[in-house]
Amino acid sequence: MKTASTILLLGLPLLASAAPGLKKREMCNVFNNDGPVHCRSGPHFSSSSVTTIGDGDGWDFSCYKSGDCYEGVCSWDYNWELKCYINGYYTSDQCNSSNVTFP
Repeated sequence: MKTASTILLLGLPLLASAAPGLKKREMCNVFNNDGPVHCRSGPHFSSSSVTTIGDGDGWDFSCYKSGDCYEGVCSWDYNWELKCYINGYYTSDQCNSSNVTFP
């Protein structure tokens, strides 16, 4: 029994690091009174629009990158499902540097 316990205790750190690539995701809403927001291929307004996301829609965002600024906000939140970025000005407060990571 001691051997099994020892193996388990020694193996736990390996199990904990088995998926180091997993990223924390945060559900955030997109807000824009003027209509849908462009989700872009990169963190720049000149990047191509992959799709649009409607006002009030909730999506998971996993990380952010710095890019073009809008109204003083220069972070762009990344949606892993759609594989595109939205300027942080348009996402709810849950999408901040404390909750999503910088790649």
